Amino acid sequence: MDVRAIVIIGAHSDAVTENKSEQQLSNANYGLADVLGKPVAFRVIDRLKDYDVQNVTVVTDVPTHLWPVGTAVNGNWISTPSEQLWKSAESVFSDFAQNGAESVIVVRLGTYAEIDYSDLLQAHINSDAPITAALDDAGVPFGTYIASTSRRNHAAYMFRHAMQQFRTPCEPYLFSGYLNHLSSPNHLRQLAIEGLMRRIQLAPEGEQMKPGVWVGRGAQIHKRARVLSPAFIGAGSRVRAAAVITRCTALEHNTVVDCGTVVENVTTLPYTYLGAGLDVTHAVVGHSRLYNLKRGVEVEFADPRLIGEASSRAPLRALGSLLSLASFFPAQLLRGLFATSHRENPASLPQSIAVPATVLEAAPVQATAPAVDAGEFPSQLAIARRYGNE
Repeated sequence: MDVRAIVIIGAHSDAVTENKSEQQLSNANYGLADVLGKPVAFRVIDRLKDYDVQNVTVVTDVPTHLWPVGTAVNGNWISTPSEQLWKSAESVFSDFAQNGAESVIVVRLGTYAEIDYSDLLQAHINSDAPITAALDDAGVPFGTYIASTSRRNHAAYMFRHAMQQFRTPCEPYLFSGYLNHLSSPNHLRQLAIEGLMRRIQLAPEGEQMKPGVWVGRGAQIHKRARVLSPAFIGAGSRVRAAAVITRCTALEHNTVVDCGTVVENVTTLPYTYLGAGLDVTHAVVGHSRLYNLKRGVEVEFADPRLIGEASSRAPLRALGSLLSLASFFPAQLLRGLFATSHRENPASLPQSIAVPATVLEAAPVQATAPAVDAGEFPSQLAIARRYGNE
C-alpha cells in the first residue's frame, strides 16, 4: 500500500524572527529544537520511515535560515509564507493523490508522539472513514491524522480549516503511548530527561563513553572537568577545566561551558556559551537567554561573557590563524636576511639610570586613582547566579 506523509511546521509569528538572538525560549517552535543531538522534526521523520513511510514532505513557514542542518537528507522541505501554509499542504496532498498514494499521514508538528503508524493505518482501513484522528488519553486530538486520497474533498476541507474543522466527524484512534505536547521549555526539558533515563524510545545521538554519559562526535571534555551520569554532551561541544555537568543535563551541539561552571538539570540550545564560574541549574538556555524552569521566568543577558552564543565560525577563524602563522615565518626570515639593521649602541649604565623614561615625562602623575565604573557586569552576574540557581 502506498502511504506517504506530510509534516506541517507552523511558525509562531511572535516567536520566530529574522534574528536568532531575539527569539524567546518560552514561546518558540520546539519542533525544530534539538533534543539529545537531533531535531524533533528529524525524529518524527525517522519514525515514519521506520514504519515504511518513505516519502515525507515537510511544509513550513519557518524561514530557511532557521532550518536545522541536515534537511536535505531528511525528507523534502518546502518553504512557504505563513498565509499560504495550509494551501501549500493541500497542494502537496493533491500531488500525492495524483501520483498513486492511497493514504496520507498528516502530522501537525507540535507534539512528540511515539505512535505505531502501522496500527494507525490498520485502524483507518478497518473503519473505511475519510479521515482518522489520533486522540490522547483525554480524547483530544494532538495533530496526527490519516486521510484517504480517494476522498480528497474531505482532506481539502480539513486543510482549508487549519485542521480545526472537518466535513464529517473523524474516526477516533485512541493512543495511550508516550506523548509530549512540547508547548513550553518545561516540556522540552522533560523530553530530554526521559530520553537520558531511557524511559522512551528517543535515544541520545552519540557514543556512550561510560554508563549514562553520551558524547557526540568531536566533543571535547577537559581532563579536569567532571561529567556525572546521566548526561549528554553534543557534537562539537567544549567542556573546559573544573566544569561540572550533572543531573540529566543535555548540552546540544557546539555548546561551550567555560572553566569552573556547574551545570545541573539544564538543556542548552546549539551554540550556547556559558561563562566561567557560573552555577546554572533547572533551566533551558539559548540565544543569550535563560528560562528558569521552577519560576517560569525568562531572562535575557546583554553581557556575552556570562551567557551568550558560541561562534559558529570558530573553525574558520582557526584555519585563518593557521594560514597567517604559516605565512608569518617566511616573511620574518626574509626580513631578517635582507633588512637594514637600525640597532643603536646603548648608553652607559649610570647615564641610563639617571635619565627618566619617556613615558613618565609625557604623562603627568595622577594623585588619586580614577573611579571604577562597574557597568552592567556585576548585576548581570548576580542575575545569572540568582535565576540559574533556583
